[in-house]
Amino acid sequence: MPKPIKFIYEKKEAFRDAFFFIVVCEGKRREPDYFRFFDGLSSRVKIVPVESDTGSAPKLLIENAIAKEEELDAKAERDRVWFVVDTDRWREQLHEIRQECNNHPHWIVAQSNPCFEVWLYFHAKAGLPQLQNIAQCNHWKPYLPTVIQGGFDPTFHPIAIEAAIENSKVSYSENGYFPEAGSTQLWQLGEELLPLIKKDLDNLKGKFPSPVVIG
Repeated sequence: MPKPIKFIYEKKEAFRDAFFFIVVCEGKRREPDYFRFFDGLSSRVKIVPVESDTGSAPKLLIENAIAKEEELDAKAERDRVWFVVDTDRWREQLHEIRQECNNHPHWIVAQSNPCFEVWLYFHAKAGLPQLQNIAQCNHWKPYLPTVIQGGFDPTFHPIAIEAAIENSKVSYSENGYFPEAGSTQLWQLGEELLPLIKKDLDNLKGKFPSPVVIG
């Protein structure tokens, strides 16, 4: 049986004046693994995924953000903190993070409804899926491998972030500041990140495969 192909690229050292793009993740694996793909892609920005080791409650994510900013000596006038959060578990408590962001203008929330898998789906497809119980996260997780051949692989499928930005932005709808079911605000994070990595990302295209759509 042939060994699977590993898609890797040479990571670049960040410039001394590169700014931090801190991504505070609710999850321990899927979200951090996704953003690690981009860290080292460009010398202009240092992307720092922050895992949730002690729990995913909004209060803990705020504590994680503060601790990471202190560790890195991040500057509010230069650096960014993004909270990548789901709607499924913490709908009411998410107001706490948004209220805290009012005190930190460089803090921004990128919320998915119901979960991060919505963002991954848009790397391959445009338009809302024909999915029963679209507001249920436990329906999205097994759905992805039926749309993307082999499922979403964070070691190379993030190469399609531009498609994800376009597809999710067109399909986006919200109620107040909460995305509707099947919508994600991660296109806003993507639009801020893309200009910083665009040239280097283009150099990888053709070397890293985009998601293969089933059907």
